[in-house]
Amino acid sequence: MTRRIRDLLPDSDQSDIAKLMHCLDDDGPVVVWLCDPAGAGKSELLSEFTANAQAGGTTICKVDCRTVEPTVSGLLKALGNLLDKPVENLDQAADLVSAQASRVVVAFENYEVFRLADSWLRRDFIPALSDTTRVLLISREPPTAGWVSAVKWRDYFQTVSIQASEEEDPDDLMRRCLDEAPQQDIREALNAASVVRRITKPMIAALIGGDSAGSIYDRLSALSFVETRQDGLAINDSVRRLFAERLQAADVERYRQYQKSAWKLLRQQLKDSSRADLWRCTADIIYLIENPVIREAFFPSETARFSVEPAVAADRQDILDITAAHEPQAAVDAMRLWWQHLPTAFHVIRDSTGAIAGYSCVALPGDLDADWMQLDPVARNWQHHVNQKGRSARPPSLFLRRWMSRDDGEAACAVQAAAWVDVKRTYLELRPELRRVYLTLQDIAPYGAVATQLGFAVLEDLATNLGDSPYYSAMLDFGPGSVDGWICNLLAAELGIVEEQLLDAGARELVVDGTRIPLTPLEFNLVSLLEARRGEAVPRSEILQQVWGHSYEGGSNVVDAVVRGLRKKCGEAAGMFATVRGVGYRLRD
Repeated sequence: MTRRIRDLLPDSDQSDIAKLMHCLDDDGPVVVWLCDPAGAGKSELLSEFTANAQAGGTTICKVDCRTVEPTVSGLLKALGNLLDKPVENLDQAADLVSAQASRVVVAFENYEVFRLADSWLRRDFIPALSDTTRVLLISREPPTAGWVSAVKWRDYFQTVSIQASEEEDPDDLMRRCLDEAPQQDIREALNAASVVRRITKPMIAALIGGDSAGSIYDRLSALSFVETRQDGLAINDSVRRLFAERLQAADVERYRQYQKSAWKLLRQQLKDSSRADLWRCTADIIYLIENPVIREAFFPSETARFSVEPAVAADRQDILDITAAHEPQAAVDAMRLWWQHLPTAFHVIRDSTGAIAGYSCVALPGDLDADWMQLDPVARNWQHHVNQKGRSARPPSLFLRRWMSRDDGEAACAVQAAAWVDVKRTYLELRPELRRVYLTLQDIAPYGAVATQLGFAVLEDLATNLGDSPYYSAMLDFGPGSVDGWICNLLAAELGIVEEQLLDAGARELVVDGTRIPLTPLEFNLVSLLEARRGEAVPRSEILQQVWGHSYEGGSNVVDAVVRGLRKKCGEAAGMFATVRGVGYRLRD
């Protein structure tokens, strides 16, 4: 019997459930992108798919991306928790997932929030899985460019789009929710919770008082439009938006106060969080940010049509050609130098056709000792600036050496935004150690407003020339709290929260009850460390390492001597430097 071409083509009239079930067939797609713009139509479809798949012996592994840090380490930890086994690397994760059954489906729910890790998932994680494993990516957004443009995925990738159903009238929806929650305390809790990303008992206590937080949490969890998640409760997005809009319209001051109360709790949780739990708190803080300049810096609106991937040998000429189209020969020579010595620093940004639309070049902290960087005037200046206090005491830094768009050069554009999304993934992977980011620009002016709001400072003394073209350097110092503390401070500034600063970093002074006390470099660095760890006992050994550097071979009595000097300068406020017997020192209010 002759097999027709039409038998090979997917049936466009298939039902959504039939398309999903086809991925379980041997000749079915390896990856299915389930696009649900409304965020509500997938539940019934997924329930039917799960029931049918499990009835046939398939194991379903569900990963809620809202609870996972969008980094390699974040996903490996989440998979280890899911499989109840420690996962240390990609191959181990792939083997453990594939070994669950003869057919396994890994379902990434709320995949739109996992965009920072999309390229790694497509490039490394999914290809490492057994060919009996299938991946379901459930997102409110359409597929990113990498899935659509990559030729190798063409026969193994399918999109299933759920048609948006007619939305319920907002007034009817609000009326139904209020009917389900007639109690005044629950309505107040819903108003307060509409401001935050997730609801926890500590958050309820911070927003509306702690006496009945546990009871209110339990009653909220029983509402039909509230979802119980691994990391707390989440109000249905449409409902949350209605409550938030109504609250803002009726009482904007109350809305703002809820935000400030949430910020206060989250700031403290940042200090108390372990590395494993840090992402949840960071995501909660980012959620509260409303400033369009800052939000665009974290969530660029035009990057989905581009994919960012590590450059390969065949990309070298494109990178040099893009540079030559916008910059002098000396800048092209600098990029050639970087490619020769550190090709892993380069990532390329591909458009929906797979063509290279731009590139970025980023050196990680471990790369910065390279002697060859002395041949690049820009990198040489950065190395000198980082090493001012000696290599043993330098702050962990990123060198964002260049980003370029084929069409727009260094100018702000969607290609540049895609590069910055990839850089932010690197931020998360390196925190809480990462302290600084350096970058260079030919034209600083267009970035002035954004740079100021994000905290970048132009380093006037590091300006240099490549050929006849001037290049300016800018630096972002995250501060002692690293990336998370920086984000927390951005939100505080947006909310108009002004706290009395113990340290004036610019003036290198201690500010106590309005009195300014000049500090020596050692005193300033010691107070900075204690301030970043306020309330914690910081061991003398750690103080020696962080303030004096690894190379210091003296005794810990030098710490005591500096603290005595600080106490003498502070007079009646000397008690803020508390001795923790047998450990070190603690900064207290």
